[in-house]
Amino acid sequence: MRIFVEGPWWCGEWTAISVATLEQLGHEVALHYHNRRTLTDRIALAAGRLSRPAESRSTAWTRRYQLQLFQAMGDAAWDMLFSIQGRAQADTIHRLRSVSPGLRVVYWWGDIITDQGSRRLADAAEFSDRILVSCRGAYDKLSAVHGDKITYFPFGVSPRFHQAGEISWRDRQRYTAEVAFVGTCYPERCELVRYLNARLEKPVRVWGRGWRHCRGVRAHGPLPLADALKVYACSGISLNLHHRGTDNGCNMKFYEIPAAGGFQICDWQPVMEETALGNQTIACRSPAEFADKIAHYLACPGERQRIGEQASAMVYAHETYLARFGKLMGSFTP
Repeated sequence: MRIFVEGPWWCGEWTAISVATLEQLGHEVALHYHNRRTLTDRIALAAGRLSRPAESRSTAWTRRYQLQLFQAMGDAAWDMLFSIQGRAQADTIHRLRSVSPGLRVVYWWGDIITDQGSRRLADAAEFSDRILVSCRGAYDKLSAVHGDKITYFPFGVSPRFHQAGEISWRDRQRYTAEVAFVGTCYPERCELVRYLNARLEKPVRVWGRGWRHCRGVRAHGPLPLADALKVYACSGISLNLHHRGTDNGCNMKFYEIPAAGGFQICDWQPVMEETALGNQTIACRSPAEFADKIAHYLACPGERQRIGEQASAMVYAHETYLARFGKLMGSFTP
């Protein structure tokens, strides 16, 4: 197939991984990032605010992006638009289908579903052939409304992107920790890290955005995926804390930490009970349980290593993007 992928440019390389996997399956793929604004875009948006002062920045960018998407796709025939939390609108898809009459649209929403996300999904349902969601709870709710159009599509791993690779002495100096956390600061995460720091001999080493607002926690800045994988590989325990809005799903780190050879302790999600990897993962339901499990596994490095090695083998055997995308693409008739 000829597949056009639009998605976010982001340090987790979500879009790049999707493109690489589709190419590995033998498809011809073109890529456009929907959140990278050029200098020309910024000038045009600034001028637009003068002529349309009541229009929000988000609305202005969405309107401009419709034209960019059509220009990028409208000069050739495509078999599929694979949209990762994209901003395409129904009228743009209608125009694209006039150029590519057989165009199928697959829309992937992997994030938590906020009010804005609900509106985006409702809009996407108007023109999409398939909507992918990465939380089981979202799948249950949306499939009751949209039926077979909704597919549960969890995250996974790619051997090309998720192996930690060679780790230098400098990397070990920079990224080694007894307990580490990589991720954006949210109030519930701040509260848990402070709780653990009061009970651990060494505080949790933290990397991510927004931690300057968490009083009492010293943190480093955000990391690109390659460096985050080194943290997982070098640390005794990597915490994996889902966003409080997660609706029974597993985030990317759930797969990335074992893929890098790390050992994770995670907050519990019911969907974990459905997979071998989930049943292999140490999951907690309260701050006190986190503190107890961390103390136990810091004191038992052999047990920690055994579980980590089993999880790493399991994630590459059963949770790959290649298998997930292969099954998805095979569900479309030629």
